[in-house]
Amino acid sequence: MFDIGWSEMAVVALIALIVMGPKELPKAMRSLAKWTRKARSMAREFQSGIDDMVREADLEDARKAVDSAKSFDIGKSVEETIDPTGDLRDQASGLQDEASGLQAEMAREAVDEGGAEDAGEPSAAAGTAKETEGGNAIAPPATTAPPEPEPEPEPEREPEPVAAGADGDSAKKPARS
Repeated sequence: MFDIGWSEMAVVALIALIVMGPKELPKAMRSLAKWTRKARSMAREFQSGIDDMVREADLEDARKAVDSAKSFDIGKSVEETIDPTGDLRDQASGLQDEASGLQAEMAREAVDEGGAEDAGEPSAAAGTAKETEGGNAIAPPATTAPPEPEPEPEPEREPEPVAAGADGDSAKKPARS
């Protein structure tokens, strides 16, 4: 700490012996040791106080990190990463509005062309492509399932002979009278 070697300590002890004398030197050494202990205990207390403050600050940072992890919204984070300006979201909602408008228009045309009784089924006109403002053709989704294949006919079987007796004998037994 002070970088004092044995030779320097010997010089200081010799000077203290000459100045104080052999009678008062032990008292001076005891008071010096007492003040050194007191200074070390104060330094130790100060260091532990600093350590406690650092530990509390680290715990507070850890609490904040845990709280932020609890309130983390992954959907919002992904949206901010992919679309920070919100242009894609606006375009998607515009396309969704346009698609719902086209569906409503197709349903009205189906009702107008097919009559009130065919309102639930798409007509032939509803199955054709519609033109949009941009000139792109949009085909409506297919609403009918493909026809199921017909089941194969079973091969014909020959009739089985009928058993004559109740006990399974095919020969007739004469009746006793």
